[in-house]
Amino acid sequence: MSVRAAKLALRKRMRESLATLARHDIEVQSERVCQRLQAMPVMQQAQRISVFLSMPTAEIDTWSLCRWVLSQGKDLYIPRFSTIADGAHATTKHQFTEMHMLRVMSVDELDHGLTPNKWGIAEPSWTLDNGAPRENALEPTSRGLDVIVMPGLAFDRQGGRLGHGKGYYDKYLLDARARTPGGRTAAIAIALEEQVLDEPVPRDAHDMPYDALITAEALYSVSTL
Repeated sequence: MSVRAAKLALRKRMRESLATLARHDIEVQSERVCQRLQAMPVMQQAQRISVFLSMPTAEIDTWSLCRWVLSQGKDLYIPRFSTIADGAHATTKHQFTEMHMLRVMSVDELDHGLTPNKWGIAEPSWTLDNGAPRENALEPTSRGLDVIVMPGLAFDRQGGRLGHGKGYYDKYLLDARARTPGGRTAAIAIALEEQVLDEPVPRDAHDMPYDALITAEALYSVSTL
């Protein structure tokens, strides 16, 4: 079986399995995961942190983590997805989507200023209420990101991560490390226990490994943070 076919089969299997999880179990695991993540030295020391907002499916709930980042006086960046035309081929057929990390300034903005996208994921607007452009974490004048908190569908214990198939985080992590002084952007994945597999996750050459994976019961580290 090709890597592509293996990924498709695993995505289908994981989506079916995760759909059976009770909401209470997800909430309990989410609280433990976020507490473990917040206690990590790399998070304590970081100033510029990007955090994904949970999909309306079985995934670690990150809203409390976002509130913690803001309460600590740290800079919080949340994904926004935009569709752009591929050069001269400006048709729907030749459009693609890219991910940006935009800064959210306050808990009030987090709670009341975001809008769901087509996947049901809350996103920040491009501009602030006063019309000024919202800060983009990787704009030319920025200092990059210290930590990227990554989602996924499935993980192994050796750095393997299976996303939803668009490659957003693999591409973004490469770009973030290229633009961050010293190139040291920590990639920390968080997951439900049911998302961690005993077998290796199928990987391509472009798949970026995580530095650490946190679940409610364990921390798996594959590099020094």
